[in-house]
Amino acid sequence: MSTVQFRRLPRLAAPKMPGGEVHLEAPPEVPRVLPGNIVQKILPIVMIVAVLGMVGYTFTTGDGKSNPLFLMFPIMMVVSTVGMFAGGSRGGQVKAEMNADRKDYLRYLGQMRERAREAAQEQRAALEWSHPDPAALWSIASSRRMWERRGGDLDFATVRICRGSQRLATRLVAPQTGPVDELEPITTLALRQFVRAHSIVPELPIAISVRGFAAIGISGEPVASRGLARSMVAQLATFHTPDDLLVAVVTTGRAKLDWEWAKWLPHVQHPSHVDGVGPVRMMAGSLARIEELLAEQLRDRPRFSRSAPPGEGPQILIVVDGGEVTGAEQIILEEGLAGVTLLDLSGSLGTLTSRRGLQLAIESGQIGARGATGVEFFGAPDSLAVAEAEAVARALSPYRLGAAEAHGDDAPLLSNTGLLGLLGLPEDPHAFDVAQAWRPRPVRDRLRVPIGLGEFGQPVELDIKEAAQGGMGPHGLCVGATGSGKSEFLRTLVLGLIATHSSAALNLVLVDFKGGATSWAWRTRRTSPP
Repeated sequence: MSTVQFRRLPRLAAPKMPGGEVHLEAPPEVPRVLPGNIVQKILPIVMIVAVLGMVGYTFTTGDGKSNPLFLMFPIMMVVSTVGMFAGGSRGGQVKAEMNADRKDYLRYLGQMRERAREAAQEQRAALEWSHPDPAALWSIASSRRMWERRGGDLDFATVRICRGSQRLATRLVAPQTGPVDELEPITTLALRQFVRAHSIVPELPIAISVRGFAAIGISGEPVASRGLARSMVAQLATFHTPDDLLVAVVTTGRAKLDWEWAKWLPHVQHPSHVDGVGPVRMMAGSLARIEELLAEQLRDRPRFSRSAPPGEGPQILIVVDGGEVTGAEQIILEEGLAGVTLLDLSGSLGTLTSRRGLQLAIESGQIGARGATGVEFFGAPDSLAVAEAEAVARALSPYRLGAAEAHGDDAPLLSNTGLLGLLGLPEDPHAFDVAQAWRPRPVRDRLRVPIGLGEFGQPVELDIKEAAQGGMGPHGLCVGATGSGKSEFLRTLVLGLIATHSSAALNLVLVDFKGGATSWAWRTRRTSPP
């Protein structure tokens, strides 16, 4: 199988992760009840005394009309009416102020709710970009994002394992308040519910650093464990070059069938050893055999240490699923080597996983970390079916890192990739295979050629077929000022068409009203059929 040289462009910037803190305002307090008017307080007593005096005088004298207290009765009625109106007016004013404060605070919480939701959306977008769903890996293979992570990146050898809840990146800081019984109850309850609901964001990608563990064990349901392991290997292979990451598989028996897809990964091919069919696949039935194959890469590596800086050489991931592990291997005896991680699905590494690694357990559709006190579950595990993993591996299989970058002689390109790379053609014109390049094409690919790269590194294609056949043609217009690149675009289009279509299937008529400024003469011999 022919290989395609892949040249990495500068890494695309991920969506910005939110941060900072939001200090929430305190809810309003219950209004204090101020002392009422003295008249309101003594008025009932005065009225009772006056009535009793009037009744007693009447019984004593027998003449109620000459009672002087009768003259005070109308006055008392007027004062009582005024007092009641004054008290009722003041109570209504306090209630109206409390309702207004409550409305203002609830409106404020509504604004903060929108801000928290925006922060959660930004956080989700940033994490989904850095750790996409494993089911979408096939679309990243062969795009600009393929193999984007380099050894110095913070997310190098970081892999997503599940979806779960995480704290909001923008921290919500609750206010300092007085005693709870002095706070308005409705707004206080609304504040508590707001903080509880928006401090945690559900269903976010959760990732771990493979570089940070000498061994990672996955126990539990076999189907789910292998699905997660496939997802992890596919992610690492999609985002890391074969020069930065090597993958080996130790398996035998029925489990071997679940790892046949890995043979397509360029990361599984040995960097230097070859056999009758090409590079040796680093797949064996025992860990000892893998150590023999990787003897040169493992030589002089120190013991594993989480605090040690990344060393030289590629990161090595060794998957152990049913293969033979005796315990006498160098990796086991040394309790881990720097830059080497064992992914164990069979529980055959002894205490290495518990002492210097991470133990993951999958039960009832949940994944968690096993510790001294049991398993702490934190999400739903990712999974990738065998067919999906094989699709990713086959998409990656023809690519190899460009020779200049692989040997460290050149920095990543600061311009678009070449047209030959987009067309899948060799850089050397003597290696151009006419029969292969001009092979019959499906209807969809006929008269369809790449002309550049899009915003996210994906090939941008132009299809000049008529719309009835699924194309964009048959006519088109290219507009631009002098020097904007119209001629370069037309040259790119014509070269792409003649490199991928025979002259029996495509004829060109080239007309230049500028008197040959575009220099078409070099290809005029190709405009007529053979």
